[in-house]
Amino acid sequence: MNGRPFPPLPAPHTRIGVGGVLLRNGHVLVNRAVYRQRFTIPSGYVEPGETLEAAVVREFTEETGVSTRVGALLLTRHKVIRPEESDVYFAFRLHHISGEPVARPPEIAEVREVAVADAAHAPWISSLSRLVIRLAVSRVPGWDRSSWDGGEAPGLASETYHLE
Repeated sequence: MNGRPFPPLPAPHTRIGVGGVLLRNGHVLVNRAVYRQRFTIPSGYVEPGETLEAAVVREFTEETGVSTRVGALLLTRHKVIRPEESDVYFAFRLHHISGEPVARPPEIAEVREVAVADAAHAPWISSLSRLVIRLAVSRVPGWDRSSWDGGEAPGLASETYHLE
């Protein structure tokens, strides 16, 4: 660029969130945070240096006491909250490893296992969570984790998802 340095990048403006759908015996696990009126799939934000998969497993365990394994990526969503703030969200299908659900204070007020047929259309569950639940039970396979490791781009970890 004519020998001139590039201007510095602006401060980060995007939060990255994750959520997980756990289906067991025809039911889906949802919870309600103390600061929400509606139930959602267990969700939270990625911490610095954390991968998406590690974050969704951590958040799920913190909120419900249930240990899980990550399956396919079901949905991504980008929302511009204000011109200087965006929120990106990744929702995954999860598989049960161990534990029974229980609300985990101080953040979570209630946990419920709801029949999928009811949850997919329940107005007391957030619309985004209802969409992800419908995707989890649909015949759409979702995007599986790729073996691609990030290539030449430097970084601590890389996760890539695509249909095979």
